[in-house]
Amino acid sequence: MKRVVRHPEEERRKKKNRSTAQRLAGASIADQIRDLRRRLASDPRKPISQQRFGDLLRVAWSTVARWEGGSKPDARMTTKLARFRRALDALGELIVPEDRLLFFEQHHPLLLKMRPIDLLDTEEGTAAVMRLVEGLESGAFA
Repeated sequence: MKRVVRHPEEERRKKKNRSTAQRLAGASIADQIRDLRRRLASDPRKPISQQRFGDLLRVAWSTVARWEGGSKPDARMTTKLARFRRALDALGELIVPEDRLLFFEQHHPLLLKMRPIDLLDTEEGTAAVMRLVEGLESGAFA
C-alpha cells in the first residue's frame, strides 16, 4: 500500500479548516454569515460590510442585515452559503486574506470568465471552483 506523505503546512491548514467547520456546525445562520464576512476581510477584527457582502452575493445589504438579525435565507441561498463556506475552507491560506474577497468576485479565465461566487449556485459550478482551488494547492497553475 502506497503511503501519502503530506507537507506539514498542508496538515496544519486542513486541521485549522476542520476546527472552523466544527465550530460553526451548530452555529446560527447569523453567526455563520458574520464568520464569512470576517474571513473575507483583510483584517479579521473588522469584517467586510454587509453592503459589500450583499454585493458579492447579489442581494441587498438589508437582506444580509435581516439574516444576521435571525431571519433565515431561502433554501437556494442557504445551499450557496454552505458551498461558499466549503470553498473558503478549501482555500485555507492559499490566498492571503487581503485577496480572498477578490478571488470570489473577479471573473476568472479558468472558469470561463465567470466569478467563482456565481458558480456556487450549482453543484457543477461548485465542483469547478473546487477543482480550481485544488489546482492552486497542487501548483498546477504555477
